[in-house]
Amino acid sequence: MSHLIALQGPELGRTYPLTDDVTILGRQHDSTVCLLGRAVSRHHARIIRQDDGWLVEDLDSSNGTFLNGQRLTPNTPVALTERDALQIGPYTFGLRVPAEPAPASEPNLIIRETVSAVTLHQGLLGPDASSKLQVILDISHHVARAAHLDELLDKLLDKVLELFPQADRALAILGEGPELALRAQKTRRPPGDEAPFSRTIVRRALTEGVGLISDDVKQDDRFTASQTLHGLELRSLMCVPMIDADGRRLGVLQTDRLGKGFGFTVEDLRLLTAIALQVAVVLDNATLHAERLRQQRLHQELELAREIQQGYLPDELDDFPDANFDILGRVYAARQVAGDFYDYLKAPCGKLAFFIGDVSGKAMPAALFLGAVRTLARHLVREGRGPVPTLTALNRDLADDNPTCMFVTLAHGLYDPATSEVLLTSAGHHPPLLRPAKGAVEPLPLRPGRLLGYDDPNLHLRELRLTLAPGDLLVFFTDGVVEARAPDDAEQFGIERLRRAVQDLAPSMPLSRGADLIRQHLQRFTGAEELRDDATLLLLRRHG
Repeated sequence: MSHLIALQGPELGRTYPLTDDVTILGRQHDSTVCLLGRAVSRHHARIIRQDDGWLVEDLDSSNGTFLNGQRLTPNTPVALTERDALQIGPYTFGLRVPAEPAPASEPNLIIRETVSAVTLHQGLLGPDASSKLQVILDISHHVARAAHLDELLDKLLDKVLELFPQADRALAILGEGPELALRAQKTRRPPGDEAPFSRTIVRRALTEGVGLISDDVKQDDRFTASQTLHGLELRSLMCVPMIDADGRRLGVLQTDRLGKGFGFTVEDLRLLTAIALQVAVVLDNATLHAERLRQQRLHQELELAREIQQGYLPDELDDFPDANFDILGRVYAARQVAGDFYDYLKAPCGKLAFFIGDVSGKAMPAALFLGAVRTLARHLVREGRGPVPTLTALNRDLADDNPTCMFVTLAHGLYDPATSEVLLTSAGHHPPLLRPAKGAVEPLPLRPGRLLGYDDPNLHLRELRLTLAPGDLLVFFTDGVVEARAPDDAEQFGIERLRRAVQDLAPSMPLSRGADLIRQHLQRFTGAEELRDDATLLLLRRHG
């Protein structure tokens, strides 16, 4: 698979697979490859697959796309090759295209022996099958007791050097994405005298699924393309792929001899191939075990993040001992950590300040951005500003340092217990529902302004002022409530169903019971315990 690799700039060395015919690069979250930095436009450039090659096109970006130092003409595709350096903002990329295997009919290719490494068969073991099989099983059992992958490979190479005393080195090279990595090496030579390995040989063994042997590397036409090998004093080598039962190429085992003298035979190659086939099973299991451990650690970290996030959510009103109102929030997270939040606190003027928000994205990135939103919002409330100035300042602070272009919809209000007056504003958020003590539930006529997080001072924010009568209830909610879908995906829960659910809430009902009933309506509609998106409720009611 072709891919881009970051040669300079942020995330140095990271690869970006080019899996689609068109790959969009930019800082907006819907780009195929999301890049950091203000010098990157929202949709900056695109990579286009064309027949057997690639094109790059600048999408009229503000700071330009550069190929080998030359700025590209906007909306004009040009060829992109592995020899080019592609610059976008602080990044410099290189194109990497996998090499095609050499055709079998290549005239200069001399195949002295082909040993299939795809499956274990009688031919690999030869006439002394029982003793060789015992060696293979002993090695498999010995390395299987290793607790970690590095320990497994270390033990394996020790056994390989014991089995092939003529070898100077034993290597374990594993595939890590599109790249090859030397994960373990054992050598009989002096410390610091380790030599590199040839990717040409390794890729050929992996591509063709065969073990390779050369009795004299410098005279072997198969390896003429490998400059690495010809720069070494290699006289003989064996390179065998490790292939699991599903045909996945995990890596290779390689042994080589750097000096003159007795090298490797075809029987040696067959034995090493049989060992590699058995070790591939152990290696696959070890990889799965390592992945399970990684997932377990990730689960524990996410669970800790969830507890921290839940700890930020307020649940009491200690600052209003004689309050004439109740307020309650609930976050029903689609994952362990949420991108939704609510908050409330006492403002300097003695009023209750409250927020409900929905951050773009899900999981950890959304949770981290949410933490910044909450911290900034609380800080600005303590400065004693009204809702519109608060959200305006919040947008400016978020946009000043938002390289990933995340955004948040946010409703913010101030409630005055002395007058029961509420002052509301909305940045791209749904207007709340008002459930009067007597009468029908209706959405408030609060026109939402623009969402927060972008460097544009014109938010189009408006304020709505109203006075709550005894028993009146305000219900704020996020997208995850009204956009929840039925099992067949044909319908959304919608405002009307939410309005009917709120209408069923009795004026004297505890707010916690009211939130539970709305959640039950939602669950019956979706037919599932788990939600696809975070769903959050914030309920504010004046006492009767």
